[in-house]
Amino acid sequence: MSNEAWQYTTRGRLSTTIERVKREIPLPEHGEIVVKLKAAALNPVEEQLAQESDFMLRFMGWPHMGTPIVPCSDYSGVVHFVGTGITKWKVGDEVFGVRSLSPEGTLQQYIAVPASSPVARRPPSLSFTDAAALPLVYCTVYTALVNYGKLPFDPAPADVGKRSVLILGGSSGTGSVGIQLAKKMGLRVVTTCSTKNVELVKKLGADEVIDYTTQHVLSEALHSHHAPYAVILDCAGGKDLLPSLDHLILSDPGAPELGIYVTIVGDKTGRDAMGGSITNYFYPSQAIRTARGKLNDYLPSYIPSDLG
Repeated sequence: MSNEAWQYTTRGRLSTTIERVKREIPLPEHGEIVVKLKAAALNPVEEQLAQESDFMLRFMGWPHMGTPIVPCSDYSGVVHFVGTGITKWKVGDEVFGVRSLSPEGTLQQYIAVPASSPVARRPPSLSFTDAAALPLVYCTVYTALVNYGKLPFDPAPADVGKRSVLILGGSSGTGSVGIQLAKKMGLRVVTTCSTKNVELVKKLGADEVIDYTTQHVLSEALHSHHAPYAVILDCAGGKDLLPSLDHLILSDPGAPELGIYVTIVGDKTGRDAMGGSITNYFYPSQAIRTARGKLNDYLPSYIPSDLG
């Protein structure tokens, strides 16, 4: 039995550089489990990394191009082996999770992951492919709203509906999850998207939608009755709002910790590279453990891989 994987050794679009290879099935070390994958999801950052410069890769501690790199960090599957020291998991458990971005990614049939990493049982409400599409975007949104934004994950009933967030790019993978999570956190949501996605983001729970193809985003955001915003989560990029952040971001003496602009794409959007240069690189928190029950209406697009 072998471990089929998809890897690249040269810089460029994954659609032109990736190749299928056979590798050894990993064995778990102490504290690890080996998961036989059912699906892996491709996120924009993985496409970015495949096209990034050697300088940036060295800055991140990655090997030079020429070294095989397996992309992807999200996964779902079934526990195949259990290492020593593990009591929580057993062979046959259905799980989903995310690995920290590394050259040893999840686009392969078998992966070894620390049991202490962000891994959770697959909820019955999610298929394997849907579960694989969730972790990285969820951790990104959780980090923005809770870790950086200092907003309570489970607000007191009296605080529900008191705060607003502005999500730029609400129909994107991260934006669509951001809308749902923000609503579950009791927040009012203003978001931007194109005309064709207005109904979608409304269905996800957006309280107000700014159609950037027909409306002026800055003007609408400033004059919205939901402004100012406790968090602005930028999933689209651009500089249009930056000069007016003092007017857009909440300034509350009673809650001085609130009021922040968080971008996951930087000040430009390179659509050809699925998001421009790398501007947000982090190790996801254990937030995935709290995902169940918060998101189940809609998940972003994924690239399912039948990994057998």
